[in-house]
Amino acid sequence: MLRLLRLIAVLTVIPLLGIAVTIARYWETGGGLEGAVSGSLSCAGAILADPRGNVCGEATPFGWLSIVSTAVLALSFIIAPITRIVATVLGSHRTVLSLGFWPYALAITLVVGIISLVHFGIFATGAYLSLGYWLGFESDILIGVFVMMGLGAAYAVIRGLGVFFTRPKSYVAARPISFYEYPRLGLMVRDVSKTLQARMPDNVIIGLEPTFFATSAPVHTPYGKAPLMGQTLHLSLPLMSHFTEGELRAVIGHELGHFSGGDTAYTIRFAPVYMGLAKASEVFSAKGRPLTRLLSMPSKLLIDDLIYAFSVVERRIGRQREHRADQSGAQVSSPEDIAYSLLKSSLLGSMWGSQMEMVVARGMQGRFSRNIVRSFAESVRLDVDRARIAPLLQFALGDSVRHPIDTHPPTEDRLSAFGLNLGQICAEDAVLHRFYGAPKVTDGLDNMLALEEDLTALQYHLMSQMWPKDQPGEQSIEEIFGFLLTDFLALMVTIDGTVDDREILIAETRAVELFGGLDREGFRERCRHPGDIPSLDRMVSFANKLLNDNGIANLKAILRQIAEADGEIAEKEAQLLDILEATLHPEAPAEAEG
Repeated sequence: MLRLLRLIAVLTVIPLLGIAVTIARYWETGGGLEGAVSGSLSCAGAILADPRGNVCGEATPFGWLSIVSTAVLALSFIIAPITRIVATVLGSHRTVLSLGFWPYALAITLVVGIISLVHFGIFATGAYLSLGYWLGFESDILIGVFVMMGLGAAYAVIRGLGVFFTRPKSYVAARPISFYEYPRLGLMVRDVSKTLQARMPDNVIIGLEPTFFATSAPVHTPYGKAPLMGQTLHLSLPLMSHFTEGELRAVIGHELGHFSGGDTAYTIRFAPVYMGLAKASEVFSAKGRPLTRLLSMPSKLLIDDLIYAFSVVERRIGRQREHRADQSGAQVSSPEDIAYSLLKSSLLGSMWGSQMEMVVARGMQGRFSRNIVRSFAESVRLDVDRARIAPLLQFALGDSVRHPIDTHPPTEDRLSAFGLNLGQICAEDAVLHRFYGAPKVTDGLDNMLALEEDLTALQYHLMSQMWPKDQPGEQSIEEIFGFLLTDFLALMVTIDGTVDDREILIAETRAVELFGGLDREGFRERCRHPGDIPSLDRMVSFANKLLNDNGIANLKAILRQIAEADGEIAEKEAQLLDILEATLHPEAPAEAEG
């Protein structure tokens, strides 16, 4: 209601000013307000009867001003209800909507653009006539200023219309894959397609964005100049790394269901126009040009009202499409797999945002990870309070899963359509099994590690403009010690040939307590790549130079606690502790020569 009242208020201001200027002109002839209104109406009627004649004498321009102001005021009020009627009619079926939305949106944008220009014309004419009649001020310069402003408003209108004839490029930071390189994934997609009696997608791309989608629009990727044509399936590597095989099959089935249901063909007709309207609204906002923005505000609000009216229709149609696609996903897996894939996507998608914030923060410090997908998986495994997952999933039931085009219905509605017991789905034991106990599908797929590292490198490349351009200076003692501490802790964790989560957690906790901090991501990556750890002799040499007696004692203590974290000290751990006990001794400071 507030949005509608604001629209009405903005639409009436300038036309009412135009009418008010005409009434004020006739006020001086006597008769008060009633006489002024009667005089302006008589003049307007005479002009309509004889448009070419100077029927009102020198007041004729004022009469034209009132006629145009009244007409545009009426037109402005007609558009909003017409839009709702048209949205209802077109929304009766998605095919009707996809075919009729583009011409109607184009026509309305043209009309509101004209309204914007007429609003400006009313403003300029009213100002010019008022200055000339009451102040006797007439200037060609003023006319020139108004003409230039009018041209600027016309340019904004043309730009707003231009978005309907410019097909937006779909750019996805993802890698196209070949099923010869990833045969097990290819077999899964083929089996799902066969079960649904759907054809295989023309392209499968895998990226780091936490979303799955299917599209028939051309897709540009960083891996080729030409766009991918045909049907393209996008899989999210950070999310599927936490999925079971059934959950991934459910997602693939859901997306292929969009292909077989004709949803993607509908989307590429509807979505570009929908996004075009949003761009047109942005153009009419005229950022940085306050006066043009003021005069274009009616057009912007009318466009926004059009977007709102059709969003209600699209939400209803989108709901039907998603429920139908969910049925396809359940057909190749189970309703439970659909449920957990949706819940995981919602929860893990929000956590991925925090992961990327950490990636940026470390990058600004010149610290980079080899594999941010594995870092994310470790963060979910080690850092998430498992007692909070079930309540968080219950909260996530009201969320909509991220998608680049549509607004999906709430997850709770989608699960209820299967008749699932949401209490059982979100029960703690079931949730923890799905998140941590069940085998991950990516463990059985080909070449996942190489793909993760490749996409990590791509992500850093896309962010390269964010990193500081200055060359790094000489490292401080604190930074050197931070790297040294990371290497010592990683060496103890990995010395027995295994990486135990208990050892990682005790190392991180005690490092903060005893030394004030630790580059957690750097430490975990060192544990994944123990071959990068320097030689023990070199590490001991540095430690003896940097640490005092208390520092050496704390380092020995934390290393022993790591060895004991899994309940026993392995033979190699004991040998390392003995070596460090014998070799870690702070060097005496060199005496000054005298």
